[in-house]
Amino acid sequence: MTETPVDKPVRIFLAISLSTFLFALMNLFVKLAAETHPIPQVMFFRNAIGMIPVIWLILKNRDTSLFRTRNFAGHFVRSFVGFFSMYCIFWSFKMLPLANATAILFSSPLILTSLSVVLLDEKVGLHRWTAVIIGLAAVLFMLQPASGSSAEGSLIAMCAAILMAFAMISIRKLSKTEHSLTIVFYFSTFCTIMSGLWMMANWINPSALSLCYLLATGLLGGVAQVFMTYAYAKSPAAYVSAFSYFGIVIAATLDFIVWGFVPVWQVLVGSPIVIAAGLYIVWREAKKNYKPTALLDPDISSPDLPVEGPKQKDADFSI
Repeated sequence: MTETPVDKPVRIFLAISLSTFLFALMNLFVKLAAETHPIPQVMFFRNAIGMIPVIWLILKNRDTSLFRTRNFAGHFVRSFVGFFSMYCIFWSFKMLPLANATAILFSSPLILTSLSVVLLDEKVGLHRWTAVIIGLAAVLFMLQPASGSSAEGSLIAMCAAILMAFAMISIRKLSKTEHSLTIVFYFSTFCTIMSGLWMMANWINPSALSLCYLLATGLLGGVAQVFMTYAYAKSPAAYVSAFSYFGIVIAATLDFIVWGFVPVWQVLVGSPIVIAAGLYIVWREAKKNYKPTALLDPDISSPDLPVEGPKQKDADFSI
């Protein structure tokens, strides 16, 4: 079906909204599943089932070259770092309220901006350095024991944010030669195999309810990935990544509905500052025509976000 000029902005808005909501909902089921199952088992279902929509998109393009790559080393590094990033993310969801974990994880783009100076040889001006310093100060404010977060859980979330930043660095390097769907496909394949092998040592037979939780993580994550890929393909990356910050509002709402958690004042004060710092960096990079560093998978869950690759604009992402 051909999009009219009016339909396109509406479709893009709906795609971004749905991907943000579905990723937040997926994180809820990750937390529920992790209450009774080891993290590797949750990761396996997230990636194995989540691969189905990705493969569907590749087959829809009728381009089997998207399954091929000459940069296995690059995919291995990206997948290895991303795998342990996902492990820490899921672990932080188990240890912390969703809103607390999400707020800390949103510091990843700030860390990425700092790393890009050394690893990507990018120039970061005074404006972005100021945003980084203010944003990270807000994260440290939320990490204090009085913020309602366990020290261990907060440390795990911070480790996840750092690993996410390194994963996004590797994605940037891969995106110079690789299509976004190729990057997602190899990441999902690697994580499915690794988590599958790891979970065998501690497999727990799921109940009917927990099986629904496990299946939901993969289904919601996979469908959210399709909507996100469409949004990134059809609109400026800065617009999509900026909208993803609303995920923290959804996370706080789900915390209250399911567990009755209400964010403490440190999180209520600190998270808007982190979000503002991230949005400012997105705005500055869009203004300077840089590729935004604040591309953050709202799954926050899996740093398997789409990045513009060599054949990105020619692919069919219609939904």
